[in-house]
Amino acid sequence: MSPPLTPGWRTSRHSSNGASCVEVLEADGAAYLRDTKEHGEGAVLHLDGPAWTAFLDEVARDAPSANGAVEVETFDAGERLVREASSGAVLHFRADEWTAFRAGVLDGEFGRA
Repeated sequence: MSPPLTPGWRTSRHSSNGASCVEVLEADGAAYLRDTKEHGEGAVLHLDGPAWTAFLDEVARDAPSANGAVEVETFDAGERLVREASSGAVLHFRADEWTAFRAGVLDGEFGRA
């Protein structure tokens, strides 16, 4: 599923420069994730409202994925691989990118889907 063609993609205020971040669009009761390093050309993951709420809770608690929409795999260096269950699409985030996203989640910057 493609995101709506509307403005509103944003990153956490904790992101260093907006060029290497988890980017989020919350619209129409859903959320979409992409990687700013892909310049809008990479994968876009979709989470419906309940899955987005569960995902944010998992990120906040640094808990294993159980939301049914995306699975997050953690590597030794703190990097994260986020895979959409329905399409298999993948996003890869460095540890600093994920840390900034998680800080935004903890600060309540996301969750208005």
